[in-house]
Amino acid sequence: MNIIGGQIQSQNLLKIKKIVDNDNSGDKFVIVRTRKNIEFMRDYSLNDDDIKDIIRELSVDDCFAGPEKDRDPQYNGWIFKFSPLFEGTKLYIKIRVESIEKSVCLSVHEFGKYDEVN
Repeated sequence: MNIIGGQIQSQNLLKIKKIVDNDNSGDKFVIVRTRKNIEFMRDYSLNDDDIKDIIRELSVDDCFAGPEKDRDPQYNGWIFKFSPLFEGTKLYIKIRVESIEKSVCLSVHEFGKYDEVN
């Protein structure tokens, strides 16, 4: 990773954490309700606040990709992918930063379980 890439990831991770901290009604930090995300949250008995806590604990070292443009052209923003450890399990977390006020957790589940690490 080059210095500039690391700085961009660091700045956006701080932005994501600030959004999470300021999200009281679920409209600033959205967790997409995909089957994969719901299964992960159910299997680990997690709620939205637990996912926010996992996000708050992310470090720049957990980021393995990004910034990338979203593959879906209808969405603006930058995609970042993280792989932290949670209760001894490596996770795959994909977050889209849409603005300084909104980000979306597109994926949160076990790393490699769905083979979508690219």
